[in-house]
Amino acid sequence: EALALGEESLLKNAEVDFFDWNGTHEKYGTPLIALVVGKAAGQEVYDFATGTPEKLQERLNLMELAIKKGASPHIKPPQQFSICKSWWKTEGEKEVENSRTPLVHFNDKSAYGVVAACLEALTNVEGDWRRELRFLRDAAKILASYRSWTPSGQSISRISVAEEVVETWERILKNKDDAEVSIVCHCPRYSGQERDLQVETVLAHSMILKACSPVLKAMLSPAFKEGALAKIEVDTDPAAVRQLLALIYTGEEIDDTDPSDPTCPEVSTDVLLGALELAHQWDVGHAVAALEVAVCKRIDDGNFARLVDVAARLQLTGLTDASMTFAKSSPAVIKTFRAWGFSGAIMGLLVKALGDPDEGGSSRRKKRRRIMASSTWPSTEKAI
Repeated sequence: EALALGEESLLKNAEVDFFDWNGTHEKYGTPLIALVVGKAAGQEVYDFATGTPEKLQERLNLMELAIKKGASPHIKPPQQFSICKSWWKTEGEKEVENSRTPLVHFNDKSAYGVVAACLEALTNVEGDWRRELRFLRDAAKILASYRSWTPSGQSISRISVAEEVVETWERILKNKDDAEVSIVCHCPRYSGQERDLQVETVLAHSMILKACSPVLKAMLSPAFKEGALAKIEVDTDPAAVRQLLALIYTGEEIDDTDPSDPTCPEVSTDVLLGALELAHQWDVGHAVAALEVAVCKRIDDGNFARLVDVAARLQLTGLTDASMTFAKSSPAVIKTFRAWGFSGAIMGLLVKALGDPDEGGSSRRKKRRRIMASSTWPSTEKAI
């Protein structure tokens, strides 16, 4: 119930390690569904459309907590869960014309499906739904960060590790005296019209590389040139190689950085993509999973096409799903889509997510309006 209400304070100091984050409930669905759908108590409705910006952020914080605790966005609610909702905008006491959404049914939908259904409902009606769409888009990114698998299908187990252990592996990474493998990075640099090929060598430990990757284990065997010379040639930015090695050695996932902290610089999207491509090439499963999560958080209008292309080429379903969810709430992507402005492969994915590009596209008025929401609950349910 605390999740449905979006009350972060109720869970902040609670013992939640033994809570069943993948349990189901006939009234709330699943923990993740409850954070989106909310609940009704008498005449009051608590959900993403009625909350203040602070309350919406609390719901997102709780969603991140749930994902970290292992809540899966793929779990569907029980058959008894039969909630449906509709929202609309008002100006003063009057309902804004054409702002009422269709009745959205949440039965038999996972948390992913719930978010997608809400996005679809809000993008096809009039009204200023920017705040709600922003919440749903952020929620979709958080859900996309869930990982219980690697590309090879192996499960990833998360455990707490003493900070001193991680620091030990960081010292091993920095220790170049015993690092016998040279990773030679060939990276083109451009200055105006001139192209210059930068070459930089990054050192690593053979034993660590062999242990993390079957590809590298084979490459570094005496039968291959890389093993005989203890040298691996890559067409990758050295910053991306260092980022990948940091993941291989320490296993730490990439968190969003604090711009105010000069000791914690932001990792660029280019570096993340370079590391992701190399991790996929070397078949380093846990690194691919961590980097895909990080890249999902970087989806925006400017890099949308590039990220979808990477997701399709590397067959990254999480990044593909997150990109399509973003597309549904992005006016810029929808406009380009309707103008047939993307490549054929991307258009094919967008047609599945958005429908026929030659249909729809009615103009939408953008005025600041007060929001009102209504919920339809099963007639047999009593207010809690």
